[in-house]
Amino acid sequence: MSGGLVKPSRTKGEAGNVVLELALTLPLFLMLIGGALDLGMLYWNKHVITNAGREGVRAAVRAHNDGTGKPEKTTSEVQQVVQDYLDKFNLKEIDGSRLVLSSSRFSYTWAVEGTGYLVSVDLSQIPYKMMLLPSAQAILSGGGWQADPTMNLKSMTKMTAEWTTPPGS
Repeated sequence: MSGGLVKPSRTKGEAGNVVLELALTLPLFLMLIGGALDLGMLYWNKHVITNAGREGVRAAVRAHNDGTGKPEKTTSEVQQVVQDYLDKFNLKEIDGSRLVLSSSRFSYTWAVEGTGYLVSVDLSQIPYKMMLLPSAQAILSGGGWQADPTMNLKSMTKMTAEWTTPPGS
């Protein structure tokens, strides 16, 4: 051992490099984290919409237990099942108001498929607003803050019906 002072690990000129490196990498790191959160929320919304359609089609394919072979639920009742599921998971419009299924967003159809009926519940034009990713893309490409962060999600679910007499018959 020399018994002298401990030599500092950085010289005077290197101290600013750490601050500069942090200043350059921190915004990119924060955008990466924000993008992961954005994509996670997008995936969650798509998952809720898909499951809402599944709940709707499950309700639509059930037959009455009275032996008539008629569907248990009407179109409006199936739509209400889907609406209740969306409300349960608090899906909102872009402005923050309650998401309401209209005839342009909800479709309940059936078609003859083999020996039975194939029931379909379609959800479309369900809005989702990205918080960070579109803005970052617009800024990095020189477009400023003008990017539209809104996208429309959709879901289509099909299932074979238990009933033998189509709705309205």
